[in-house]
Amino acid sequence: MDEILYPILIQMGAGFFIGFAVGYALKKLIKILIVLAGLFFMLLLAMEYYGIVSIKYDKLLEAVENLIGGVSGEAQGIYAHIVAHLPFAAAFIPGFAFGVKKG
Repeated sequence: MDEILYPILIQMGAGFFIGFAVGYALKKLIKILIVLAGLFFMLLLAMEYYGIVSIKYDKLLEAVENLIGGVSGEAQGIYAHIVAHLPFAAAFIPGFAFGVKKG
């Protein structure tokens, strides 16, 4: 019984702690990226206001839609990986959620 249970417990423990670390770091990284993106767009709008650049909003919208479409395609690959490594993922997901909450 122990030879079956022990590896699963190791995977679950490691999954939780790795999930916590990834969730915590990801939340901090996202906060920094949001601030940088906001500063970038403020600078871009100020440069447009002063006539330094001209923004083509239809092209900007098209680029954002393409970016969002690419991200949704990657999500299906992640789902297949999680299903393949279920014991690790079963602990990773709550650890990730806890890390995001505490981050």
